[in-house]
Amino acid sequence: MRLVRSALLAGASVALLAAASTANAQADGAAAQTQQDPKAPSAAESQDSALSNEIVVTGSRIVRKAVTSQPTAVLGTDEISKRGYTNLGNALQELPSFGVPGNSPIGGQGSFSAGQTYVNLYNLGSQRTLSLVNGHRFVTSASSSIFSPISGDPVDFSAIPTALVDRVEVVSVGGAPIYGSDAIAGTVNTILKKDYQGFEINAQTGISQHGDGADYNVSALAGQNFSEGRGNITLSVNYDKQKGIPSSDRYTLGGNGPFFGTALPGSDYTYQLYQGGLHYNEFTNTGIPLLVDSYPTLYGQAYASFTNAAGQPLYFDKSGHLAVFNTGQATGSALYGAGGDGFAIDDYANFLAQSQRIQATLLARYDFSDHFHFSGEGWYGHSSAHNLRDQPFYNTALFADAGDVNGDLIMSTDNPFLSAADQAALKASLTENGLDPSTFYLARANTDLATGAFKTSTDLYRVVGTLNGDFSVGTHQFNWEVNAVYGRTVSHTRDRQVVNQNFYNALDAVTDADGNIVCRPGYTNANIATISETCAPLDVFGVGQASQAAIDYITALTKTTQKNSQLDIVADINGSIITLPAGDVKFSLGYEHRRESTSFDPGAFYYGEDNGDGTRTQYGNSIPIDPVGGAYHTDEGFGELDIPVVSPTMNVPLVHSLDINGSARYVHNSMTGGFWTYTGGGTYSPVKDITIRGNYTRSFRAPAITELFAPTGSVFDTGDDPCDSRFIDGGPNPTRRAQNCAAAGITQPFTSNVADYTAQGTFGGNQNLKNETADSWTAGAVLQPTFLPGFRLSGDYVSIDIKNEITSLGLTDLMNACYDAVDYPSNPFCSTFTRDADHQVTSFAEGNYNIGIEHFRALQAELEYTFRLSALGLPENAGALGLSVNYLHTFSHYTKVGEGDKEYSVGTTQEPSDNFTANLNYNNGGFNFMWQTMYYGPTKLTVNLPQTTYQYPKVGQYFMFNTSVGYDLGKNYNIRLVVNNVLNKHVPFPYAVSQTRYYDALMGRYFKMSVGFKF
Repeated sequence: MRLVRSALLAGASVALLAAASTANAQADGAAAQTQQDPKAPSAAESQDSALSNEIVVTGSRIVRKAVTSQPTAVLGTDEISKRGYTNLGNALQELPSFGVPGNSPIGGQGSFSAGQTYVNLYNLGSQRTLSLVNGHRFVTSASSSIFSPISGDPVDFSAIPTALVDRVEVVSVGGAPIYGSDAIAGTVNTILKKDYQGFEINAQTGISQHGDGADYNVSALAGQNFSEGRGNITLSVNYDKQKGIPSSDRYTLGGNGPFFGTALPGSDYTYQLYQGGLHYNEFTNTGIPLLVDSYPTLYGQAYASFTNAAGQPLYFDKSGHLAVFNTGQATGSALYGAGGDGFAIDDYANFLAQSQRIQATLLARYDFSDHFHFSGEGWYGHSSAHNLRDQPFYNTALFADAGDVNGDLIMSTDNPFLSAADQAALKASLTENGLDPSTFYLARANTDLATGAFKTSTDLYRVVGTLNGDFSVGTHQFNWEVNAVYGRTVSHTRDRQVVNQNFYNALDAVTDADGNIVCRPGYTNANIATISETCAPLDVFGVGQASQAAIDYITALTKTTQKNSQLDIVADINGSIITLPAGDVKFSLGYEHRRESTSFDPGAFYYGEDNGDGTRTQYGNSIPIDPVGGAYHTDEGFGELDIPVVSPTMNVPLVHSLDINGSARYVHNSMTGGFWTYTGGGTYSPVKDITIRGNYTRSFRAPAITELFAPTGSVFDTGDDPCDSRFIDGGPNPTRRAQNCAAAGITQPFTSNVADYTAQGTFGGNQNLKNETADSWTAGAVLQPTFLPGFRLSGDYVSIDIKNEITSLGLTDLMNACYDAVDYPSNPFCSTFTRDADHQVTSFAEGNYNIGIEHFRALQAELEYTFRLSALGLPENAGALGLSVNYLHTFSHYTKVGEGDKEYSVGTTQEPSDNFTANLNYNNGGFNFMWQTMYYGPTKLTVNLPQTTYQYPKVGQYFMFNTSVGYDLGKNYNIRLVVNNVLNKHVPFPYAVSQTRYYDALMGRYFKMSVGFKF
């Protein structure tokens, strides 16, 4: 781990994996028609009518049939409201095709990005999912620092108000020729409500059965037509407040929960399951005194610590007095035990971020004539989110020598905060060991001085203006559109950090002539402002003993600033150019100019103190962080063609219909030069009930500004050292790995320190990066039998191969690439890290490279069936049932760096091989009920290491059940109760699962209640 911490105005749901919400809407419609008009068409007939229409769909600028050559999923407003979602990014997790987000409110928030939600289609990375709103690009809020959770320009989906969403269309792979860079995995297009008329207000609150995690949301939506319907103005306002939860409030996440630690000697596996929590015995947040600058204990036994007469190690208890230190149950690690008085590191993490969002969106439309139209959007959003806890800064021999930053503290045995008895005991023990009795060393995790918490506040401004119209030339009609989008986000991240020089001043406490404890006279303050400039003595014996005056003296308030801006101008024309026997040949041609800029200012504290010679010294625990800045622009031309070959009216045997389509785009990027992206596909229906479709796409992603321009700076990282006895049997060729490690002089068994705690290295950008490229194809079919109205079954095979992938190589990657190479030791990666005489890693040089590949193969499918219960012989007023099932089976997913190991991801708890969401809806008039089942197939804790790595390597299949009950009280009022995790299903054994994937299991049963009013 690193420390440092067009408007697409489709009138109906479309395509494959289409809408769990489609089934819901059809069921609602069927029930309403039963009550109001027995002669109205059935839901299935309405669906047939909709599917026979031609509409604009995501992934195309041409008006075409709803069943396209690319698989498409739809999440509608009905399902979003039934599930009570207030964060659109979380709602999209309902679709199995979405993997664990690059960042979300769940878990650690990544430096400088608290609360932001980036979706991750097919688990290929949020930077490879293109996100649009009404077919237009949306400005990113992501940090461009190298410590951001993701490199690229992902959209923060929490910034899109759910009350304004009509539906979200997700198109697999084929979006690059239509929209440009980043659509490697696919395109996610959020379509807003259009021409809203009326007023509605909704309020919702939620809370877990544990009484925490409360959420409060109020939204208002108002719209009015004017000028006899020629214009409309719609305003959406949303307020949301989410209470956060630290990891310590959930047993399986906290410091006393079960964990996998290094197995005891003689075990048949590398890691075994312990109870009592992972507690580091090398430091506590109360302090452990040491005789020498080393480790207080090793393997649970006293080593450099002070001991009592029985040889038991001592530490300072919470009140700051010497006491016997319980090292807990012994493990196979020299550094930690299970339980005991050691530092419970897992208590210092974030489970759910605390956040608050205010959003206002204005939509406007005006028709100047039947052939000339204007539409516009205005966006403002303000959000703030807290990462509640993170690891504190440490003082321990694990990280540095005594007296250096993060090294053991050097303390006086005459420190006046020590009791007379403890002073005497420390001096006596030092003397007995032949050491200077005036000083001792102290190992400590400083949780009471800086919590690791931080807050990110973001302001979003965005405007969209569109002019469009149509004209005729002879018998041909053409449509044109020009739109411009400007977006800007400004984010500030604030936290408290300890300033080293003031920290050391405050630690050097003495007693003045009047018997008061003061700082030793003659101190010099640091060259950066702290809350107080007056030194106050600091008590670090115990926890929570420090005075507020001392904390203010040693603490600086930090502020980083991230600015992103986007300008996107698109002009296109489309229409029909020739009429064939099967229909019109349609085209689209267009031009796009886009400019993206970003800048990151670390602020004075994180930038560090300029030494005047090109170097900088850190003020606190954080290494100096560099500013990042850059901009690029693109000029892009694109074209699209849709050719009907056979239509139903031609009565061709075994060909009910046949269409082919293609599109291409040329992109000239000011940083990476020119690139062609293109796609081709088609649909074929041998009979009316079956449509077979396929698509091939060549797509790309341009390198992000961070990947290109980030200056080289220091980082701390851990790595799974391939020469460590825990990893020596891994890799594509374990024999070669073992031989290369032996050739390096490393004998087994070898324990690599960097596998357990960080070493310092460097990381930087690479201005020689080229575009990523991807070759992708899909093939599938849609079945809609006329003899079974309301039934739809679809399935598609998805294949994606990314080449030249921009990969951020960490220490593990660098070492694997070296020791798994056939040309060791001359392989260039072997020079990217160094070892000392004991073969411990001492430095490394991480960075971005164009050498990765990523391979993905999956089958996605959907089943929908909606019918009236009257079809089963029940009364006409019995209502309707709707069933929808979305399913994803991933056959293969891996990444590979150079000639190194294939790193598989599928089959883990982050990415189960099998994953489905099933919704059963009952609708009858104003009453509706949903029962949702979410399923994750069996998984493993690791798929890249031998099964003997973990004592319990497998996690069983998992079912989660949610429900929603709503009722309309007349035409103007509604009420809804939502219960997540109805059966309170817990995290499956052995508990080591993805927090985001198993969020509801970790949260426990959760209740939401909403009320709404509209007229």
